[in-house]
Amino acid sequence: MLAIACALCWGTLAAAQTHSVRIGDMELAYDASRWRPEPGGADEVAMHPIGPTGGKLDPVHVARFPGSSRQDCERLAPAQLSASLYEEPMGDATTVAGITSLRLEAHTRCRNAMPTGVVICTAYRGSAYVLTANRAGCRSGGRNLFSGTDPLQELVGGVRFTP
Repeated sequence: MLAIACALCWGTLAAAQTHSVRIGDMELAYDASRWRPEPGGADEVAMHPIGPTGGKLDPVHVARFPGSSRQDCERLAPAQLSASLYEEPMGDATTVAGITSLRLEAHTRCRNAMPTGVVICTAYRGSAYVLTANRAGCRSGGRNLFSGTDPLQELVGGVRFTP
């Protein structure tokens, strides 16, 4: 009986392989069975949902910019949501790895139902880290609107900052 329980535990651990990517002082741990990173240089990475997750989550762009305060985030975050595609974003405070951060959400100007654009910005040690899930256009597809899944929640849970 113990052998069966151990085999089940091992199978669960093997299925959830945690990998990580690093950008500056931010380390992002992710489930490799659900996400595929596509590095875009030293200061950015695109995270693409894969497998069954692909239909429920949007790709997430993660980038680092110079900036050390909430004011920097208030300038950077809205710039990630094109004014020609998105309405005025609504801001709120959130926490990323124990650090108070800015979260913006904006509805598209599209006639059809589209997921909202979401941006989270965290200032840490001279850099502003920006996670973005947004649309390129009104016909660019996206996650299931009725999945109830926050496009950034899973990845933000894997963020930690190290000196």
